[in-house]
Amino acid sequence: MGNTAPDIQFTHNRIVHDDGKVSFRCSGDLAAWPWLELHPHHPIAVQNLQYWASVEAARQRGTFDGTKWTALTWTRWRSGDAEIGGFAHGVSDIVEENGKQASRLTLFDAQDREICSMLSKGVEFRTRDFEAWRDKAKQSSGATVDLSAFEFAKVETVGSAGVGPALIGPLTGDDTPEANGLMTLENAFPPAHPYMSGSGDHVNATHLAEAAHQFVHLLEEGAPLRVARGDMRFTRYVELGRVFAIRLQERAENRASLVIEQSGHACTEITLNFERV
Repeated sequence: MGNTAPDIQFTHNRIVHDDGKVSFRCSGDLAAWPWLELHPHHPIAVQNLQYWASVEAARQRGTFDGTKWTALTWTRWRSGDAEIGGFAHGVSDIVEENGKQASRLTLFDAQDREICSMLSKGVEFRTRDFEAWRDKAKQSSGATVDLSAFEFAKVETVGSAGVGPALIGPLTGDDTPEANGLMTLENAFPPAHPYMSGSGDHVNATHLAEAAHQFVHLLEEGAPLRVARGDMRFTRYVELGRVFAIRLQERAENRASLVIEQSGHACTEITLNFERV
C-alpha cells in the first residue's frame, strides 16, 4: 500500500457515525473500476474493493493519514449468497479479533442483501526507510524472468477465460500438487489484465488471491467455482518478475490450504473454501 492519497475514490457519501462506524456508497463507474464487471465474489473484486474501501473509510474516520507506507498482513472474508447484485453500499467498523483490533468491511447490494464481510489487519512502517529497504530486497531476490520463457497453464483450466491471462503454470507433483507462477507489470496489470490493480512495487494481495483462485481451478480440473470463504496471511513480499511456487498444504472437500514461496522463503498462506457453480 502506498503512502499517497489516491487520485480517484471508490466510495462516496461517507458518514462517520457516533459509534465510529463509517457508512458509504460504492461507485458503479465501470470505466474507473473495470473489476465491477466480475461477480462480486470473485477474489479480484473482493480484494480490489477491500483496498479502496478500507483506506477511504479509515481516512474518513481519521485513523489513516496516508503519509506512511503500510502493508496488509492478514485478511479473512466470507461471501454471502450466490444470488446477489453488485456492490451498492457498505459499512466499515473496528472489531476485536483474537485480542487485537481488526478492520471490518460489510458490503451490500442495492436490495440490501449482504455480498460479503471482510476482516483485515495491517502494519505501518513508521521509521523504516521503506523505499531503500524495498530496493535492497528486490536486488537480493534473484534475477527476473522473461515471460516468453515461462510455461503458463491454459486460461480455461485456471478459470480465467474472459477475465485475464493465466498467472501460473500447470500442476506438477502427484502427492503434493504444486505450480510455478510468474507475475510482471506486463501480464498482471492493465492492459494485459484489465481487472487487476496494485502498487506496482510487488505482487499485491489481489494478485496472490487470484493465483490461489487459479490453483484451485486446476485442482478441480477447470470446473467453474465460487469462493465462499478466504483467509490470507502475508509474511514476506512476493516480488514481481521472479518465479514463485504455489503448493497444496492441505485438502478437504471444497477447501484447499496453500502456501506461496519465493526464493526459498514462505511468503503467503492462503485457504479458500469454494463450491462448484
